[in-house]
Parts: sequence; structure tokens; C-alpha cells
Amino acid sequence: MKKTINAGIGKRSFVIDEDAYARLDSFLNHFRARLNVGDKKEVMEDLEERIAELFTAETAGGATVVDINLVNKVIAEIGMPDGTDEFASAAGAAGTQTEPKPKKKLYRNPDDKFLGGVCGGLAAYFDTDVVLIRILFVALLICASAGFWAYLIFWIVTPNAVTPTQKCELRGLAPTMENLSKFTNSSK
Repeated sequence: MKKTINAGIGKRSFVIDEDAYARLDSFLNHFRARLNVGDKKEVMEDLEERIAELFTAETAGGATVVDINLVNKVIAEIGMPDGTDEFASAAGAAGTQTEPKPKKKLYRNPDDKFLGGVCGGLAAYFDTDVVLIRILFVALLICASAGFWAYLIFWIVTPNAVTPTQKCELRGLAPTMENLSKFTNSSK
């Protein structure tokens, strides 16, 4: 019989084995020590939210106990902020499974915006040059104002990529801590 602990991770509650909790706590402390960004609090909150998402997906909404195997699998998937995999190598075979490529999601890109970030978001989503998209919208604007209405609709309908996770989704990158830290520095 193992002891379990109720732990709050990413504003969600999980029942976790004592040994799995110790492993996760060790990972989080090691991760925090390896961060080389200014706002460690924001990065750690994003990390905990990502861990909570993965735990929720694996435990079918929190119906089971989080064990050491699941913690090792999550640690292997997330990785360290500097790209090393010293914790992932200890996770064993859980990290050797190939993960599906993350799906891209359309957002407005605040890092490459001229007016509202629509062209920057479309360019990042379609992996093309933002100048090409801007020229296309200007050409559509000249042709019976269709470009204006298309831009306006995209601006209203498309959400703004605010968090590092959303910026990863925009580019089709896996939300690992290495990728998240790329966008944390440029977000402010």
C-alpha cells in the first residue's frame, strides 16, 4: 500500500503517489534552478499548467492516481529549459515513444504586427514571409475593398497569441520548456 498526496498543480488538484510527488518536486526544483530568464514565476506557472494538462489527459479527468510512470513520461516529454535531457534519460522507456506532431492553431501574432497582427499570424501559420501576406491584403484592398473586410474579419475572429504556449501552437511547435522559453523573453 502506497501513500498518496493531494497536490495542486496548475490550478488543478491531483492525487499523486508519494514517490511520484518526490520525483516531480525534484524535477520542478531542478527546472527552476536551470531557468535563465527574468520572469521565472511566469515560466513556472506555464510549466505547471502544461503538466496539469498532460496529467488530465492521461488520467481521464483525474479519475486515477498519478504514479511514477506517468510523472516520468511527462518529464520526458517536457524536458529541461536548456535542452538537456538528464531527467528524461532517467524516465526510461516512457521517453522513447514518438509523439505526434503538434497541430498548428491560428492566432494573431503580436510579435510581428503592423496593425493588428493578422498578417503576422497568417504568415507564421502558413510558414511564409509576412511581406507576401501583407502584399496580398493590399492587393485585395485595391480590388473592390475585399482585403479590408477580410482583414477586419480575421482581426475580430482570430484570438491574439499572448502566452508562450499559444505562440508555440501558432508555429506548430511542441510546447516543451525549451520552445516556451524562446517566447517568454520576447513576450514583454
